[in-house]
Amino acid sequence: MKKDNNHFGEEMAKLLPLIMREYARSQHANIFSKISLTVPQILILEYLSEKRNCRMKDLAKTLNLTMSAVTAIVDKMIAFKLVRRERSDEDRRVVNVIMLERGREMLRKVSEAKCKCANELLAPLNQEDKKIYLKILKKVYSGLRQRQ
Repeated sequence: MKKDNNHFGEEMAKLLPLIMREYARSQHANIFSKISLTVPQILILEYLSEKRNCRMKDLAKTLNLTMSAVTAIVDKMIAFKLVRRERSDEDRRVVNVIMLERGREMLRKVSEAKCKCANELLAPLNQEDKKIYLKILKKVYSGLRQRQ
């Protein structure tokens, strides 16, 4: 069994970078070039869409970044009018980040691009393969969540 796991891990380690490289070379990678957001900015918008507003401390913990790094990212997002900061009424030391309408619009564009990307990337699979792939991804996600 251990040998099978090693073989699986080796194959995954070889294939994933090859897939990423081929996809990056294709014209499909241009889907995201129209969206001028960084990955951390997208992750913050996605987190805010789930939480409505959150503390800077929560963003740092979620992204596994320092407070100063999150502050720099959020500062840029404020300049682009994607989010705003708001001090808590209960505790002035607490700073919340709230998504603005422009942030929601950008997140919709990101979501559309991700959907298009997934559909193009998985186009060689038939419907049954896609269902199996989704089932496996959900199991992987569930396993990761249980580790926490």
